[in-house]
Amino acid sequence: MSRMRVPGLRDGLAGRLQVSGALIAAGVGVAVATLFWNHPVSFFLFVVPGAGLLIAGMLLYLWSVVTGSDDSTGARSKDSFRGSPSARIDE
Repeated sequence: MSRMRVPGLRDGLAGRLQVSGALIAAGVGVAVATLFWNHPVSFFLFVVPGAGLLIAGMLLYLWSVVTGSDDSTGARSKDSFRGSPSARIDE
């Protein structure tokens, strides 16, 4: 089955970082909105969706950085090591 492509969204690492940034921005937006609402419900909105979006964005960012590869195999190309001393010896 083919994946549906979302316009304006990149694939791979750049796409995951873009989504994580959007989740963090949405979480901050919810947190800021609840600061100006003086009601007991605002705390629950701050904690559940606000902190949830922030944590989801941070975890997605960390997962993206750790996995880090744009290709599906996770293998690094020879060009990704260019500039390291061991890359010059192997060439």
